[in-house]
Amino acid sequence: MTPKQFLDLVEIRVVIPSVAPLLVGLAYSQWQYARLNWLNTLLLVIATVSVHLAVNTFNRYQDAKHQKVNEFLREKAQGEVVTNKQVLHVAELLTVIAAVAGITVALRTDYITWIIGIVSFLIGFLYSAGPKPITNTPFGEIVSGITMGYFIFIAQVYVNTRMIPTPSVLFQWFIVSLPLTIFIAEIMFANNIADHDEDEENQRHTLVHYLGIEKSKRMYLFWAIAAFVEIVIVTIVGWLPITTYAIVILLPIIYGYAREFVNHPVKSETFVLAIKNLVIVMLGLTVTLLAGIML
Repeated sequence: MTPKQFLDLVEIRVVIPSVAPLLVGLAYSQWQYARLNWLNTLLLVIATVSVHLAVNTFNRYQDAKHQKVNEFLREKAQGEVVTNKQVLHVAELLTVIAAVAGITVALRTDYITWIIGIVSFLIGFLYSAGPKPITNTPFGEIVSGITMGYFIFIAQVYVNTRMIPTPSVLFQWFIVSLPLTIFIAEIMFANNIADHDEDEENQRHTLVHYLGIEKSKRMYLFWAIAAFVEIVIVTIVGWLPITTYAIVILLPIIYGYAREFVNHPVKSETFVLAIKNLVIVMLGLTVTLLAGIML
């Protein structure tokens, strides 16, 4: 297996949904609590990214085994063909790396990290495995959004701050991380919009199947705008620094990319715009949080 085949197999280009809550969570920990633990952060980054790549790889393995129609993106290079057995081994190796890093950071903290890690791992497994993977249901968007946008965020904040996660604290963290949750869910939603015809052939009944393609496109645009409204509200109540108001200037770019996608939802051409929107929001929140720290 060549390096190019490996990077394509694990879908390294879509690792941003894992990185975004880690980066924003780190900046938020310093702004809100003035506490950072760099070793815990490094271990959590390794565990989180490895789990994400393992799920991507295992999802590819399941697709190759079960789907009736499957445009498998692994490329042949210099005559070398990647086998399903190799794919499974890559998924297993990434899972081991994630487990070692995750267990280490859990041992350095306490049972709360164990709970977050175990629940996230189980959801990640059920997302693409079992008789009815979550990715094949109308719940894929909300599960991926909450698991990565919220769970990873609270894990990052907790391993850095060790704040007691009371219901009120967990609610505040959920509201703060909600824009990330929305735009991560939007990536899954964009994927399902672009793959609608293929999914219908493969009998994958995602949210798009139940809403219909036109209603799905309208909902995709709605949530892009709703995320920015939520950011303004959270800033007003004081759960984000006043510098976060500046992120509103990014809305025209976000909405422009969203409209461009729904007008031409082709996986190989415009799906990347959904990832770009998450990157813009991630950087916008990180920069405005850092600016808030310096005030």
